[in-house]
Amino acid sequence: VGKSDTATIKKEIQAVLRQIVMKRDKGCILRMERCGRELEAPGVVWQADHLITRANSATYADSRLVVCVCSGCHFWKKYHKEQYDAMVKEILPVHIVKLWDICEKDSWRPIKKGMYDWQLALTVLKQELAQLQ
Repeated sequence: VGKSDTATIKKEIQAVLRQIVMKRDKGCILRMERCGRELEAPGVVWQADHLITRANSATYADSRLVVCVCSGCHFWKKYHKEQYDAMVKEILPVHIVKLWDICEKDSWRPIKKGMYDWQLALTVLKQELAQLQ
């Protein structure tokens, strides 16, 4: 993990995204299909899973393309990505799946963001989190 201003703000974005998806998804998005873990489950490590690689700056801070998963399901995804993606696509609303597909097709395009872009993204995410509380 870098120590630049950009790395610092992206770390904060990731932390806010994690809070958003935990509140919104109320636990592992795969709890009904796979693990049964809800937010109140003791000792569970919750993770914000970016449906499109975090290397794609265009979708990095888009909470619509991030879901809450337990660490077990997140690890399982590493070896079963096609099955994981198919399960998540069955759970998500159709408009989010369409957005995911569109963004995935465009994910090869390099998009550079500057500090202002990251600060704006963080501000928007904090507002979204405040609305969930």
